[in-house]
Amino acid sequence: MPTTPNRTLRKLLCTTALGALAAYGCGYTTKAQASGFALREGDTDWMATGFAGDTAKAYDASTVWSNPAGMVRLNQNEIDGSINGIFPNSTFSGANFVGPATTTPGTTGGNLLESAATAGIYGVWSVSPDFKLGFGTGSPFGQRVTNPSNFVGRYQSLVSSITDVQFNLSAAYKINEQWSIGGGPVIDVFTARLTQALNTPAAAFGDAGADLHASSDTAAGFNLGVMFQASPDLRFGLDYRSRIQHNISGTQSISIPAVYSLLPGGSALAGALNAQNSPATTGITLPDSLTGGAYWQMTPQLALLSDISWTDWSLLKSINVTPSAPFAAPSTINENWRNTVAVSVGANYNLTKELMLQGGIGFDQSPVTDSNRTSRIPDSNRYLVSVGAQYDILPNLTLQAAYSHIFFASAELTSQASTTSGVLVGKYTNAADTASLGVKYRF
Repeated sequence: MPTTPNRTLRKLLCTTALGALAAYGCGYTTKAQASGFALREGDTDWMATGFAGDTAKAYDASTVWSNPAGMVRLNQNEIDGSINGIFPNSTFSGANFVGPATTTPGTTGGNLLESAATAGIYGVWSVSPDFKLGFGTGSPFGQRVTNPSNFVGRYQSLVSSITDVQFNLSAAYKINEQWSIGGGPVIDVFTARLTQALNTPAAAFGDAGADLHASSDTAAGFNLGVMFQASPDLRFGLDYRSRIQHNISGTQSISIPAVYSLLPGGSALAGALNAQNSPATTGITLPDSLTGGAYWQMTPQLALLSDISWTDWSLLKSINVTPSAPFAAPSTINENWRNTVAVSVGANYNLTKELMLQGGIGFDQSPVTDSNRTSRIPDSNRYLVSVGAQYDILPNLTLQAAYSHIFFASAELTSQASTTSGVLVGKYTNAADTASLGVKYRF
């Protein structure tokens, strides 16, 4: 062990710990309904049809989020609320190589993703037959992941958490019997936390750890929609959600095993690690998206739905992290994500006057490819199958339920997070189930 850590060591420690904040904050997923780190769970009705036709349905208050122009189709005031359970499973098989024949001891960790709950609430106020106001709130991005402290990939990631909440305020206007428009501001609140172990020269005697906590940041964007009623039975919708830029401030805290001070050169190493305790800043851009959909009332009982969505994930090319401590070096994290497309088709069937059955299937492309997949972004393409139902228990009160299963393509990786982390080689096996309960109240 060297008796005096040099600037190279300090830079490696900074890159390993602090640089991961940007990689995490812009790139981990809950393995739920949407690619990257996006969440599509919001309203029970969306999930029930596999997210097909959301921009063109326009038959309840959730349209304030999926396409605000659809609010003009609602003749009453309405409030919709949903609670969603996300039950992901992601397991890793493989090893972390720190040399040609040396691997990091530990466990592969079992299921690394935690179950979570999200909620959505949407309301529309009918000012006049041609003018509506609405509000909506939900969690379009987020994740929870926990690896055990002895995870073989602990020098690349341990605990990661991201929470994002958006608030929509919208207005819609009916231009004529065919066209309507809508839109408004979006307020986004973003927070994140990440921990990992540090592979120091004294790691054989215990791992130092880095805990990075990003302070809550609030930023604004907007949502715009248009709807075209081609015939009494057929309509089309188009919705654009803008990108949102967050300027994130965070704090890095380094934990140092007490035994380090007893080792030869340990005091110098501890001093170099302490020097990495620092405030830091980075920028995170939540991507913009464009979605188009159709709703066709084929028969009085059967409606067919479809949607296609484009997301601008290519915004995440590289992330620059700037610490303020004098001996902590800045770092750049290369992500190189690609833009993605999601496609879904679904149907509603009115079995009785009170009961509607729903279903849908979909494909969601991942922004991550085999060439840039990492332990923080073990994402892959996914397919989903959804079913659901709605029941009118009163003329103005509807109960909803939905379930989806998500199938993921194999996620193989060969990833080196930093020069000290080792090379993680293996495969992630992913799947997820989601369920939702909701209620609609019209007044």
